[in-house]
Amino acid sequence: MMSEFKRLHPASIILMFLQGLKGIILPVIITLFFSSSQGESFIRFEYIWLVFIVILFISSILSYISFRYKLEDGELFVQKGIFIKKKRYIQQKRVQSIDITAGLLQRIFGLVKVNVETAGSGGEPEVQLNAIKKQEASLISEALKAGKQNLKPSDAGIADHDSNDRHEPDALNGSEFNPDSNERLDESSQELKPSVKWNLSTQHLLIAALTSSGIGLTISAVGALFSQVEQVIPSTLYERTFGFLVGSGIWFIAAIIFFIVFISWIISFINTVLKYGNFSVVKQNDDLIIKRGLIETRQLTINTDRVTAVRYVANIFRQPFGYTAVYVESAGGGTGEEQGSTVLLPLLKKKDAQQVLEELLPEYAAEPVFKRVPQRALIRYLVQNTFIPIAATAALFYFYPEFAYYGLIAVALMSVIGYAQYRDAAAGSLCGQLYVRYRKLSQVIVISKHRKIQSLERHVSLLQGRRDLATIKLAVQSSFSWKLFRVEHVDVNDADQLLYWYSNKNQRGRSD
Repeated sequence: MMSEFKRLHPASIILMFLQGLKGIILPVIITLFFSSSQGESFIRFEYIWLVFIVILFISSILSYISFRYKLEDGELFVQKGIFIKKKRYIQQKRVQSIDITAGLLQRIFGLVKVNVETAGSGGEPEVQLNAIKKQEASLISEALKAGKQNLKPSDAGIADHDSNDRHEPDALNGSEFNPDSNERLDESSQELKPSVKWNLSTQHLLIAALTSSGIGLTISAVGALFSQVEQVIPSTLYERTFGFLVGSGIWFIAAIIFFIVFISWIISFINTVLKYGNFSVVKQNDDLIIKRGLIETRQLTINTDRVTAVRYVANIFRQPFGYTAVYVESAGGGTGEEQGSTVLLPLLKKKDAQQVLEELLPEYAAEPVFKRVPQRALIRYLVQNTFIPIAATAALFYFYPEFAYYGLIAVALMSVIGYAQYRDAAAGSLCGQLYVRYRKLSQVIVISKHRKIQSLERHVSLLQGRRDLATIKLAVQSSFSWKLFRVEHVDVNDADQLLYWYSNKNQRGRSD
């Protein structure tokens, strides 16, 4: 019996059009600004862009018409393409993660977006259904997950991507996909009862927003935008607003810095609340279902067998109060905004982390065991952090001695950071698990299991060799790529012991 093809909701036309428009908005603004500043121009950019936008809208309509999908024997089949027809099956055992989100426009129509990621699909989802009903999304998610319950991790994670794609057979036989029926969904729901649920409280959400490290990126964006203020507001208003501050010298600079930091903090606060509002983690059998978002809701499902490492991150605002965030690296499921990782717990007391992981990821709940880098490594950390500030300060003393004291402040600050990095640098292994701890600005602790580590490398530079030091590099799979962690200037004998622990000669490590 032929399965019935489904189309996306007509709202997908608007979503595809807006997505395409988002990609060209910056060049549109730049070219229109350039053409208006040049007076009469031979090339009328506004007409060119108008034609391009019309073509973009027509293309969105044609993409909507050509895109069809259906479920067949628990597999997702997608057919798309205007001039070149593409047909693709998504097999259950290839599915790495299923990401269900709902943006503002989708929520207006009561729709969701489904991203299905498979092994080897690269940085983009294998299939994206950008506007379907919630009921259909649940049916597809349960159907794709149901077939994985009895699969071994190796079947799903180490697969040849080429076998994932195959052409449509002459006859498509299988069960009919009926999104109006709840029968299959109800059957799956009875089998998948939540065993553990963790919620981010309102208090912790506000603390996470107040101490978010995202303020650093926001400061850069606001600073770049603020530098263009003079270009977009009338000169009389600009002089009236900032004129009295310009004459104030150092106070003008301090006021500008305070203003940028304050605006950035407000933006970072709002962004964190909207991003992690209604955050919860539910464990159903071997799946972790992570939900979050106030305006754009997101639901991500990760199989615990695909988790390759757990990472604690405590930034400089949270560490003094004993708070940390917990990330997981996994084969699939990561997001670009988190560099391929997934936030498992946005904020909690570090002393409570082990207890929470005992319920969600018991394999990674062990207390880390570290051995710090030797004392002779301290000079290496101080030199590599203060070398550039010292050189810049020396240049200031020679050319602009009146500003050289600012250089000394930078040297002192970088010395403190270098000492903190030395204090935190450590590594260790116990019972089939490897632990590394390091710091850039935030303190990071990584826990990975022997069988999940892709590679462990020891590197000795010429200068390190003179002091019997080495750098160890740990690589695990994260999303569709690799994530590399490194601890610098460990004792070379300790590095050799870690390599032995990881080597095939270590039968104990292999069996763990």
